Amino acid sequence: MRRLILAVLTASAIVLLLSRGSALFPVYAEPLPEDTRKLLEKSLSVVELDREIERISGLQSKTQDEIDSNEKLLARQEIAIAAQREKAGRVLRSYYMGYKDFWLSAILNANSLPDLIRVWDTMDMIMESDHKTMDGYTAEYRKIQKGYAQLKSDKDDLAAVEKQLVEQRARIVALQKEVDSALASSGDSDMLRRLMDELQAYWKNVGLYEVKQHFRALADAMRNLPDYVKDTPGIIQTSGLKAKLTLTDAQLNEFLRKQDSRFNDFAFKFDHGLLTMEGDNGNIKVTIQGHYTVEDEPENAIRFHVDSLIFNGLTLPDTTRADLEREFDLGFYPQKLIKYVKAKSVEMDEGRLVVQLSIGG
Repeated sequence: MRRLILAVLTASAIVLLLSRGSALFPVYAEPLPEDTRKLLEKSLSVVELDREIERISGLQSKTQDEIDSNEKLLARQEIAIAAQREKAGRVLRSYYMGYKDFWLSAILNANSLPDLIRVWDTMDMIMESDHKTMDGYTAEYRKIQKGYAQLKSDKDDLAAVEKQLVEQRARIVALQKEVDSALASSGDSDMLRRLMDELQAYWKNVGLYEVKQHFRALADAMRNLPDYVKDTPGIIQTSGLKAKLTLTDAQLNEFLRKQDSRFNDFAFKFDHGLLTMEGDNGNIKVTIQGHYTVEDEPENAIRFHVDSLIFNGLTLPDTTRADLEREFDLGFYPQKLIKYVKAKSVEMDEGRLVVQLSIGG
């Protein structure tokens, strides 16, 4: 068995060295031994976890900057509102300490219509000024309350980010220990390490870029799907205030291949509640599997969630899937199809995507 592993590793290393000029990590003609595949998978996960830690660290720094900025802004607003508070206090005290009686007396004691008009105009001017003072205080008070709410939200976000950072760092340490242990017991750690280094370099320089390009192409295509649905007879069936969208995987394949030629190497299939996308262009082999959910926030949409991402036979970690979901929107928005329509449910089975819709909410 060890000879077989060494033979496969040697052959892989030779292919890698020969292909280094084209920077392509090959799609294996034969499956790797399971132990080797798992080791390479873990080494790729280490790279991706490291990238996730870098992302979270950047988010942590940004959130801390926002907290610092908000605290300085709130300090300035506290000074400004103190003056407004004093003015508002004077206004309120004047009303409760005979101010109204004074103006009532002035009106009653006016000896002529011109005197009455002058008293009224003066009172109106002062009242308007008082209203402005109170409105100014109210606006500043609301602004500062909003600022404190934002500050609390930012601090909660920072705590969540710091928790994620601790978790991912612990995860990468544990994973690195597993990799080191597997290397130590492999019998040819140098060869495996070279293979891991080549894989990691390829993923960073080519693999991740290619995967993102495919996701970007999918996201771009999905923006045009409503037009395809409207222009294709039979996809939408209506009955009163209800409608049903039925899209076959054959139709989806046809649509995507017209949108982008790279999907000529891909096959898309609906089955068992999942959308499976498989592609092999000779240099990379990718399998993406996920499901749709109906969501109403921030708007009604059918959102795609990546459940599994396999690159050249190696399963990528959840952090990579989440990162791709954040960056690329593969969702479908029913209101771009028909105004005032909402998705109620979504199912995938036997080569069909079925979305139940209602008109008017």
